Amino acid sequence: MKNKIIIVLMLLLVVVLATVAWRSISQDAAQDNVQESVEGNGQPLVTNEKLGKDTVEEVKKPNDNQPTSDSNEQQLDTNESKQVADDAEDVPEEKLCELVAKYDDWQKSESGYNSQKLVDDIRSWGNTRGYFEMEYNGSGMEIKKTSDYDYYETEDLQQMADAGDPIANVKFAYRLFLQGDPASLEEAQPYCEKAVVHGYSAMLRCKTSYLNHLVTQHENQEEPDAERIEELHVEMQAWQKLYQLRNDPLGELFAVQFFTEVEGVEVDDEEVDAKAQMLYADIVKRRNNLGLGEFDSEPAPDIITYAVDNNIQEGAVAKCFE
Repeated sequence: MKNKIIIVLMLLLVVVLATVAWRSISQDAAQDNVQESVEGNGQPLVTNEKLGKDTVEEVKKPNDNQPTSDSNEQQLDTNESKQVADDAEDVPEEKLCELVAKYDDWQKSESGYNSQKLVDDIRSWGNTRGYFEMEYNGSGMEIKKTSDYDYYETEDLQQMADAGDPIANVKFAYRLFLQGDPASLEEAQPYCEKAVVHGYSAMLRCKTSYLNHLVTQHENQEEPDAERIEELHVEMQAWQKLYQLRNDPLGELFAVQFFTEVEGVEVDDEEVDAKAQMLYADIVKRRNNLGLGEFDSEPAPDIITYAVDNNIQEGAVAKCFE
């Protein structure tokens, strides 16, 4: 099957499969293009900075004036560090294994270990936040056709969205967002905001992508407006902060990984927090005006939260079965 079905973090990330390894779609973060190629093997979504057995820093060769005993001590220290790193990689994580044990249907496969119950939990939670299943068709990302909405013409989806259909709204917002061009991204903004109001926190990426586009526009001007660029950065980071307020650990991870500092632009954290609270209050107000009540704040499966918080790498789950 040529199409690789994946659960995507904000259209770009997240495959949660065999070993709860999260593989990201290949991307060029500098261009922030949502229609990038995903050919080839994925990369781990989260990284670990611990030294592995092949990454221990090489000890410098002692000079003629340095005692041999010092050289031996350095080599011994290096060997001990190497052994500690190797041992750390081989030891299963107790808490992770406790979370793994909550699922009783693990099956060994060529790619590692699979739990359909875990995948179902992840999909169930992800769909409530707008992390819909996607597929790559050789030219770009598209929503996997799983409902009648996915077969509607774009114009029909827009009419349904304007009439107040929340599913049509988020599907239409996705279609515009996935086109990737500035005009479509700008057109998508009111629909993306409405999707966030409806509870689809994944669509916060649509907002931050647009703001990032505006920042780039201003930076490329002959005489950039530093004050406006700073305002846009405050707003962009405030929207990213909403991942936390919406209890969305995958979105928080995305915001951290794609956060970039701009030389000469200093953003006050308190200003960002205040802006985020203002945005959140407005979203809640709009939600109440629509009679939607409180957000569905169902937390992500514990194993997702733990993996995000602790930078769990691919293969960690397999150690629980060794």
